[in-house]
Amino acid sequence: MHENRLVWIVTIIATILLDSCNGEKNFKIHNVGKSASPIDFRYNGVIKLSGLLGVSLPDSVGEGVVVDCAPTDPTIECRVYGDFANATITSGADNCARVEWSSTYARRLEDCYNVGTGEYLYGGAETYYQYWPINADRKNENAYIVGDFLGSYEFGNLLENWWLFSQGAAIHADEDNPLFVSWDTKHAGQICFVSADTYPYNKRDVVTLKYTVCVGDNVKSVHQDNFYKFYKKPSALPDQTMLLRPLWSTWAQYKTSVNQSIVLDYANQIMSRGFELSSHIEIDDHWEPCYGQEEFDFNKFPDPAAMVSQIKAMGLRVTLWVHPFINLGCDLFTTAINEGYLAKDQKGKAGIVGWWQGSNAGIIDTNNAAAVTWWRARLERLRTEYGIDSFKFDAGEVTWLSHSRGLEGNQELAPNMYTTKYIEAIAPFGGLVEARVGRLTQEHPIFVRMLDKMSTWGYDDGLRSMIPTALFFGIVGYHFVLPDMIGGNAYGDWPSKELYIRWLEVNVFMPSVQFSIVPWDQSFDDETIAICLKILSIREQYKDAILVAAYQAVVDGTPINRPLWWVDPTDPETFTIGQEYMLGDNILVAPVVEEGATTLDIYLPIGMWKSGVTNLTHVGPGWLRNVDAPLDVVNFFIKQ
Repeated sequence: MHENRLVWIVTIIATILLDSCNGEKNFKIHNVGKSASPIDFRYNGVIKLSGLLGVSLPDSVGEGVVVDCAPTDPTIECRVYGDFANATITSGADNCARVEWSSTYARRLEDCYNVGTGEYLYGGAETYYQYWPINADRKNENAYIVGDFLGSYEFGNLLENWWLFSQGAAIHADEDNPLFVSWDTKHAGQICFVSADTYPYNKRDVVTLKYTVCVGDNVKSVHQDNFYKFYKKPSALPDQTMLLRPLWSTWAQYKTSVNQSIVLDYANQIMSRGFELSSHIEIDDHWEPCYGQEEFDFNKFPDPAAMVSQIKAMGLRVTLWVHPFINLGCDLFTTAINEGYLAKDQKGKAGIVGWWQGSNAGIIDTNNAAAVTWWRARLERLRTEYGIDSFKFDAGEVTWLSHSRGLEGNQELAPNMYTTKYIEAIAPFGGLVEARVGRLTQEHPIFVRMLDKMSTWGYDDGLRSMIPTALFFGIVGYHFVLPDMIGGNAYGDWPSKELYIRWLEVNVFMPSVQFSIVPWDQSFDDETIAICLKILSIREQYKDAILVAAYQAVVDGTPINRPLWWVDPTDPETFTIGQEYMLGDNILVAPVVEEGATTLDIYLPIGMWKSGVTNLTHVGPGWLRNVDAPLDVVNFFIKQ
């Protein structure tokens, strides 16, 4: 007994044995004589995750002293590092363990976890270079806030504290950590979590680093068993027509050069070119006379109500692009600033910000209930007065706030709580709502758009980033993905015919389809229109499968589009397949994403798979080599 007690006291490799059969939890600790201490998490005796605790602790504080903080509970271990920091590790009955650091002295607490050879990482945040898995996208240490890929910010518009490891482990970091994250940079082969009360976080008396580690049999089971301990499932389906049929945005085709006649012609062309089975038209940027006025520019739109009525007579709905900014020159700016509706700086003054359509603007304070009520009332007037069905909501990222932010509410959740409140403010406008940000907002039945894609082929926000981004959205609980516009946004380069068609083929079994650049554009040809109609007919043929997968997302939170390891999480070949995806459990999609390619190699996981192109049946697991994929063909397979 005394020998076991001595082994328990000395520090630290902490090996937490998490036995799924009998629920027993055992700590096995070894002395390494350093303040940074190795730790292993095991499931049924197999190491699932390993790393280092206390990476940033100075050597002078030593290895820590175990204190008897819970003498009747052997699943809790407490360690004291002088007056510098305290750590508590608690193993639960659910194959999870809590790690909790706190310090009134240290301004930085850091733990790192290994991703070894043959191990892969998923989750985290939307990024400019989007890979699946995310191993290739190395990250310098950066504030973990909802950003817009601006300046030095590494993380993007949709962001959650959930990381999944292919060997069967997951980490969820508490949302009130002042969190910084790095991957494979300062610490090679490690993802590191840092709490530091430095900008953009507020100063706090006690710095904490708190997170939960869960382990399980495999990557799929650990995700299914644990994700919804921390997040909410969607409460309902969004608009079903938008789920199944394409919408049309004016943005990439016309940019800001929109007016009433252009929008009506756009609608007429959609109907006359064979695309009658469509959801709605989205009037994008510059329908207002001043950004933030939220009234039609009557020089460009002399009779908005009549325009909307004519479009609806064609069987289409109408949505408007809106944003939370009010430019300095708008009439409403004075009202907003006088009434306190604009987000403030730390001195309590309205924070003047710049954005892509104005260098001097205010931004609606979504943490202020009165400001939200005022904003929503103005949007509701557009619906009642002109017949607008809903809105595309742009922005919502923390990085648009002023540098010196003064947000109301729980300061330990600042500044990311701005994004959460933004979505809460806009979600009541219904199932046609489109947003481009997410943070703890999975329960809202709205569409969340990938950030603007470039009209290129690469992983750098181009075509090859599409499937990785869709899979990422699903794994962090945002299932109603809007994959941005077919062919990209034409920033600089106009998409080629080949890129445009391959883009639609990638998109064919995703939760929504958005056109902007039209298939009949003068840079394309009649074959482009014919192929687009052919691909959309495939989507129409399998619309029931899309709805079934969408309903499942509501019922149990399963992604609509799933990675191949969802079919067989014991097959390591599936861990790195980033250019194929599943619709539900039974449809595997393998589009071409390489310029000039007319064949491709396709991996089929375990099962019998019937080609939707050739009707031939293939047995997985295994590779199909040099599969034909001419420009008008997207390969997909039905599990038998």
